[in-house]
Formats: sequence, structure tokens, C-alpha cells
Amino acid sequence: MPIRATAGGVGLVLAALVSCSNPASTQPSPSVAPTQPTAVSPTPTPPPATSRVVKYTEQRLLSTDAALNPPAYPVRTKPGGSWLTVGADDWTAGFYAAALWRTYERTHDPAWRQRAETWQAGLARQTKQDTTDLGFKLFDTYGVGYQLTGDESYKRVVLDAAGTVARRYNPNVGMFRVWDKADDQTQFRVNIDALMNLELMFWAGQNGGDPRYADTAKQHALRALQDLVRPDGGTWMVASYDQKTGALLSHSTKQGYATGSTWSRGQAWAVYGFTTAYRYTKDPRFLDAARRTADYFVRRLPPDRVPYWDFDVPNKATAPRDTSAAAVVASALVELSGYEAVPAAKQHDTDTARDILTSLSSPTYAPREPRFAAMLQHGTQHFPTGWADTGIMFGDYYFVEAIGRYEEAGGSTAAFMSD
Repeated sequence: MPIRATAGGVGLVLAALVSCSNPASTQPSPSVAPTQPTAVSPTPTPPPATSRVVKYTEQRLLSTDAALNPPAYPVRTKPGGSWLTVGADDWTAGFYAAALWRTYERTHDPAWRQRAETWQAGLARQTKQDTTDLGFKLFDTYGVGYQLTGDESYKRVVLDAAGTVARRYNPNVGMFRVWDKADDQTQFRVNIDALMNLELMFWAGQNGGDPRYADTAKQHALRALQDLVRPDGGTWMVASYDQKTGALLSHSTKQGYATGSTWSRGQAWAVYGFTTAYRYTKDPRFLDAARRTADYFVRRLPPDRVPYWDFDVPNKATAPRDTSAAAVVASALVELSGYEAVPAAKQHDTDTARDILTSLSSPTYAPREPRFAAMLQHGTQHFPTGWADTGIMFGDYYFVEAIGRYEEAGGSTAAFMSD
């Protein structure tokens, strides 16, 4: 059961885990299409027994389905534990449907597919929304849905969305702009988060869309590596550019503690984004970037493996954590471990993902109280705005994805909820 049904051998690469239980140029170059996986055994591997943590994720998803109806999409929890909801235009609107698709991927139960289709239906009209975040919203829903079902109408949604995002690319900068309108002449900003939306462009360019989509995605990732990753492997959140000359003007932050600090979820986006870029291109520069950003994230974790909202916040005794950042990195590490040729490196990534998921599954972070709607608590969506110490739907999504990837790689989740 592949992690991404068309994502070029990721399932095969991850299966291999069981056996070991600065860029030179920023010029665009043709992206390499992922190699199709080949069968390694004529006997299918039976799915793992449903563990307590998997049952827990399913119960939370079902409770949300019973409590809400689209177009009220869950984003984060209120003080009492119920979901705060947003409309289809919010960048987070697709994560609940995406988690339903991941559950269908694991179970093959048509009831989960029906739920996913119901919850994503209202998002199809967002293909023309002028935002880079269509990758979050439409690839993780319609893109994954197409990979799992082959429904051609889903593919059309993805290709339409890629066409919209393509108009936000500036060849002088070599990147897709974020936040501002595609034709904005006053500023050109790019955040580290945008790496997460490149899969939409990689996939579309290699699956029936304009091939230039994949080339521009690669160029964006190379420029992000050059301008948003520090020599120590940490990351800046935002870079601003002269859109006529392409020159880097400055760095800044909107969600971190300070411009020079490292916002933990931004660092997580980098780990995941560069790992995905390597999957689609096999460019070793992205593998190196994924390793360096992952190493930075892991070596700065506190003992319980769940980061503070910013790695450099001064008063950690009172600083909120961010479980969503931990879930993103746990998922990325399982995939990254499959690309390592050295057994010790594979094992290190797998063990670190296991340790993070074990901590996230503990009562400290996965509340057993059924009135709390989210799977994970103590997430921080946007600390400067006051959105801290809550459950977050996208944290839940990456938690579900990480658990699925870990099990597919041969890992057991039986001990994740041993209390």
C-alpha cells in the first residue's frame, strides 16, 4: 500500500527499512520523473493489526465527522476542546479530508473514501484562488484521492490548481511568491512554508500538466536552499526579493520569535519539503538539504522530542510547544530514512521518528478525554496572533500520515499508547 500511489517508489523505498530496522547552480534543469516501483514479492503483505493509536486516530476522525459538516472545516480547537472552523478559502481547509484519505489508504474501507469525497467536494471550486497554498488544500485531497482511486475528475482539479499557482512564478527570482497577489508590484515575498506546495507542481508537471511546472518547482527549491537555509542547517522564515532583478533584499519572520531565530514548524516544513523535492528529482542537493535541516531539528529537540514553538525562544519554562511541527518531521523522517544508503543513518531516522511518535501518543500530547476534538494538543499555529496551545487539524493530518508511513515501513505502533 503506497504512501503516495504515484510518488515514484516511496512505498518500495520505505519497505527496505525493515532490513535495517549549498547548491552549485540555481539554473533550472529538467526534473527527473520518479521511477515506477517494481514488485518485490508476489505475496502481498497483510496489513498490520489495528493498534490502539490507530484506533484513537480513527475515533477522533469519526467524532469530527459526526460533529461537523462541510463547509465548516476544522482548523484548531477552542478552549473547551471543540473545533473552531473556517471556510473553503482558508489554507487549512483540506486537512481533515486529507486525513480521511490517508485512513482510506490504510484500510481500503469504502466508508472512509466516501467521507473523504464528501469533505473535499466543496474545495474543488478553489482551483482559481490566487494563492500558493493550493498545494496544501488540493493536492493532499484531490491529488491523493486521484492516486488512490484513479478518478480522472480529481486529476483535472489538481492540474487546474497547478495552472493557477504557475502564474505566481517569477523567472527573475526563480520562485513562487506567497501571500501577495500574483501581479503585485510592491513586494515579492517567499516563505519556507512554500516548499510544502511544490509537490503540486512536481506532480502536475510529470502527470499531464505543463512539464515546466516541475522545472519551476525544482528551481524554487534550489533558490530556497540558497536563501532560506543557514549554514548551520537552521532556516529563516521569509525572504524578500527585487522582482525585477531577482536580488535577495532581506529576511524577516511573521510567526517566529525573531528574524534570526528558528521557528520550529518552518524548520519542519523544510525537512519535509526538501525530502519531497528529492523524491521527485533525485537531485542530491535536496537529499543533503533534507539531512541538514533534519539534523538541526533533531539536535535541538528537548528530551521529550516535541519542540517549543520556536527553538530560540528565551523562556522555555513557559513557552508553548508545537506538536504539529513534531508530527511533520516524524512523517518526513520515515521517508528520508528510505533514501539513506548507510544502515546507521537509516536506523537513526527511523528510531527518531519512532521516538517522536511515541511521545506524541502519550497522554501529555494525545489527550484521552473524548471531549477534546483533536488527536494532538499543545500545538501552536501562530504564536504572535495568540493561536497557541491548541489542537490543530494539520497537526492531526501529519500524525495520521506519519503513523501510516511508519507502519508501512515495518514499524510497530503497538507500544505508542501503552498507558
